[in-house]
Amino acid sequence: MGEIATTYSGGTPKAGNKKYYNGLIPFIRSGEIHSNKTELFISEAGLKNSSAKMVTKGDLLYALYGATSGEVDISKINGAINQAVLAIIPKQYNPYIISLLLSKKKDAILSKYLQGGQGNLSAEIVKSIKLILPSKNEESSLYPLFKVLDNLLSLQHRKMELENLTSKAIYNYLFDKNKPFYFKDNKTKKVFLKELGTTYSGLSGKNKTDFGHGKAKYITYLNVNKNTIANHNLLDLIEIDKKQNEVLNGDILFTISSETPEEVGLASLWPYDDTNIYLNSFCFGFRPNSKINNLWLAYELRSLKIRKNMYKLAQGISRYNLSKKSVLNLQVDVPSDAEQNFDSKFVKLINIQTKFLSNERNELLLLKKFLLQNLFI
Repeated sequence: MGEIATTYSGGTPKAGNKKYYNGLIPFIRSGEIHSNKTELFISEAGLKNSSAKMVTKGDLLYALYGATSGEVDISKINGAINQAVLAIIPKQYNPYIISLLLSKKKDAILSKYLQGGQGNLSAEIVKSIKLILPSKNEESSLYPLFKVLDNLLSLQHRKMELENLTSKAIYNYLFDKNKPFYFKDNKTKKVFLKELGTTYSGLSGKNKTDFGHGKAKYITYLNVNKNTIANHNLLDLIEIDKKQNEVLNGDILFTISSETPEEVGLASLWPYDDTNIYLNSFCFGFRPNSKINNLWLAYELRSLKIRKNMYKLAQGISRYNLSKKSVLNLQVDVPSDAEQNFDSKFVKLINIQTKFLSNERNELLLLKKFLLQNLFI
């Protein structure tokens, strides 16, 4: 890869300096390489006084770490990148074809270089990737086919974004303690999270050779990051180890480390009865006691007011971390059992539509993966 392209990554302006943020430059993080917009913007001063680097629309972007490690896409906007994004500028080859070849190798790259999907990739790793490039005739034949697929995926992505915005608005309303529902009985009370359960750690003492085989499974970081209710299929293999903490039905899982504070402290419910299930080392588990509706609590912990408090607890500069103690000291507004049950049933209905859109997108991704594996030999 290093022979056919130049590469560079960026950096992050100092978080405490307000002059570096809220400018006009879109700040592209690893979770935003597929998007045509960013959540953060930096100023010219932020760009000049940090390692952040500019990319232009059409440049190839590769996610080095975070929940999207190994993903690649063509930049849809001009903007600055942080340290978790690698810009790839092919010297003479079509960036789109290079992106397809890198997409094909994603699973192999993650399996080889990351500990079961945990950890970071690097520019040196990406530059060492070997690609078999198609001829110009092959390139011209394959380009239109995959462009149609990617356009369909983009449309599906926009549908899911709109659905997510609608769902978040409903969730934030449901979990607003001032919502005017008819059965509101003023029984809401403030409770510290430590009063509702206990915590445990994820996998420890493992290296990359321990992952990818065995009769046990563990819940990946990506699974916790992306899902309020954990995906039963998004698990990886590992050997049975009785020294590790086992995840049980009803446990709530938290992310504790990320390149951005927005991804720290995300909660996910594990509602399944499987045995020998462990948790990745970049998360910790919380086991609620019988006083609370676990599904309600999982959504409450993803509500806007709780997420704002989580941001404040995240510590770091280039990578943010969260302590279990600080999470346990968060206060939660706990309503009556009737209200908890109503909210839980309502969000289940919303999830049906979200899951339908997600399944459509996954089918398109499987088709693309099949074509990549069979057309790029």
